[in-house]
Amino acid sequence: MTLYDDGQDFEHDSALVNLLVSLLKYNLIVCVVTAAGYPGDALRYEQRLSGLLKGFENARLSKNMCEKFFVLGGECNYLFQCKEDYHLKYLPETKYQPQNILSWSSDQINAILDVAQENLQRCIDEMKLQCTVLRKSKAVGIVPKPNVKIFREQLDECVLSTQHRIVNYLNSPWGKKNDLPFCAFNGGSDVWVDIGNKLIGVQILQQFLGATPGETLHVGDQFLSTGNDFATRHQCCTLWIVNPDETQGVLLELTALLEAKKSERSLLTLLDHSKILLDSQTI
Repeated sequence: MTLYDDGQDFEHDSALVNLLVSLLKYNLIVCVVTAAGYPGDALRYEQRLSGLLKGFENARLSKNMCEKFFVLGGECNYLFQCKEDYHLKYLPETKYQPQNILSWSSDQINAILDVAQENLQRCIDEMKLQCTVLRKSKAVGIVPKPNVKIFREQLDECVLSTQHRIVNYLNSPWGKKNDLPFCAFNGGSDVWVDIGNKLIGVQILQQFLGATPGETLHVGDQFLSTGNDFATRHQCCTLWIVNPDETQGVLLELTALLEAKKSERSLLTLLDHSKILLDSQTI
C-alpha cells in the first residue's frame, strides 16, 4: 500500500505520478521494490505501473531521467529498468546479482517452498480458509477466493506459523546445509513466502547503483515482524507509512526540500558569478 491500495494498480490520476516525476527531474534514482514476482515478464509490471509509466510519457522525461527508474520484483529476484520509450526492460540476473545469490540452487529453493506450502495448506484446512495456494519459481502464497476477505489475525497466524516451520526445517539435520534467506509476510489480503527478502533487494540496488546506506531512503508499510519491509531497517533510512496518502505527504516534503536546495545552489551560483564580474571590474 505504499503506492496504491492492495490488489490495485497504479492509477494514471494518482497524485504520486507528478511527485515521482519530480524526483526523477531532480536527478534522483527511484526504485520500486515489490514482492510481486513475475520472472522476466516486463509486461506484467508495466500493467501494474501503467499509470506511472504513462505519466513519464506525458511529462516527456528524457532518456537519462527514464533510466533512473527501476523495478525490483520478487523482493530481490527480478530487476527492470525504464527505457526512453517508457517501457520496462528486464536486466539479466548476471548483470546485477552477486555470485552468492546466483549460486542459489533449485533444490534449495524448492525445499524451503515445499515446507512453506505444506504449512500454508495446513492453515487453510485447520482455519477453513477460502483460499487458493499459488506456487511460483521463487515464491508460494495463499490468496483469497473472489469476494472473500480473510481476517488480519488469520493472515498473521499463517505467516508466523510458516516462519516457525521453515526455521525449524533450516535448523534440522536435513536442512542445515540450506542457508537461503526467505521472507514470509502478510500482504494485507494474502500471505506470501519468497526466497530472498527486501534487505537483500536494497543491498543489491545499492551495490548496482553505487548508493550508500546514507544516500538511501526506503518508504514502506510493512515494518512489523510479519511484514516484508522490516529487514531493510538494517541497511538504510526508512519511513513507515500506512497508505498512499502518507506516501504523498512524504514526497511533498522531500520535493520541497529538494526545491529549496536547488534555489540555494542557484543563489550561490549567482553570487559567485557576481563576484567574478566584480573582480574583473576591479582588475
